[in-house]
Amino acid sequence: MKNGLGNGIYLILLAVALGAVGQVLLKMGANRLDIRTGPILEVAPQVIMQMLKNPLLLGGLLVFGISSLLWIISVSKVQLSLAYPMVSLGYVIVLFASWAFLGEPVNLIRIGGVLVICFGVVMVAQS
Repeated sequence: MKNGLGNGIYLILLAVALGAVGQVLLKMGANRLDIRTGPILEVAPQVIMQMLKNPLLLGGLLVFGISSLLWIISVSKVQLSLAYPMVSLGYVIVLFASWAFLGEPVNLIRIGGVLVICFGVVMVAQS
């Protein structure tokens, strides 16, 4: 690996993992919101207040923000055409985290799709 490429790959993987964790936290927080229907100008202030008081949403935003900062550092070290396909590994993490923490179903079609994603990432990483 070229100088810095190894560190860049590790940063990419960390950024992707944190991004996936952030997404799961956002979903967990969103599940706790009590969103009522009605005119947007009437509903929005209540929803925003709920969001500001929701530690899972705030934590998800924080983790996702850290992920974004690490991503910026990562792409300064690695070619974007190599880095960007690795973002799809977040799908893998989210699939299994959603199953483990949210009780979402995982079937053979989803697992097959994840295997195709992993194969594609390996192919790009080898180039």
